[in-house]
Amino acid sequence: MRCRSCGLIFVNPRLECHLEIQTTSGTGSMGEDELTPAQERRLRREVASVEPFRRLNRMLEVGPGRGWFLSVAAQAGWETWAVEINKQAIQHLRTRGVHHVIVAAAEDFEPPEGSVDAVRVWDVIEHLQSPRKAVTNIHKALRPGGLLRLATTNFASLSRRVNGPEWVYLNGADHIFLFEPATISRLLTECGFSGIRIRTRSFNLRRRLYFPERDLPPKFPFLFLRPFRKLIDGAVALTVYGHQMIVTATKPLLEG
Repeated sequence: MRCRSCGLIFVNPRLECHLEIQTTSGTGSMGEDELTPAQERRLRREVASVEPFRRLNRMLEVGPGRGWFLSVAAQAGWETWAVEINKQAIQHLRTRGVHHVIVAAAEDFEPPEGSVDAVRVWDVIEHLQSPRKAVTNIHKALRPGGLLRLATTNFASLSRRVNGPEWVYLNGADHIFLFEPATISRLLTECGFSGIRIRTRSFNLRRRLYFPERDLPPKFPFLFLRPFRKLIDGAVALTVYGHQMIVTATKPLLEG
């Protein structure tokens, strides 16, 4: 469904067991058992990019899954905090050296106001029961001048436009909110964030049917674009039509 007022895309009706799926299986524990050297370098670069915001020395990640980002942040000296409800993910976090694990939904955790320098929310907001409640909690947790880094799939992407109903994220089960640059900007602004910047990346050729569940080959003629994937990804990154949005925003130093 698309909201006629704000343009937000959402699933209606939702599965009654949606929250249970996120708690017991879902995507909370997905990810690599081990990082490749390239993945570790990318995470180290990301942690380094947050360094200018270090004041309280506290980093929070909402929905960290296997906890690789927080593990790298801890190695850089950050006090690491996690908000997670997935049972498998919680076990990973506790063995990965994360200092504090808050077992709660992103909409329900109660952070001390202004307690962290930076919050990361990576491929999570689209799974939540109420993105607005979660973003409100994140805004409260951040100190004035603190940083939010967020990633989510882009409903306005070239990938979705090409693949149509067979776009990989139109399953209706776990991605229950699908954002575009305009709708994620509106949400963050209404929750009190400023300095919002959005870049996009990647052209995803993956197509999938869910009933019955099976992967499909890329549409003709896109099947023949695989050798040019890096070139296409580079070109798409210059537009707002990439498969994934990378969003940064800050909590204003002075409210109001």
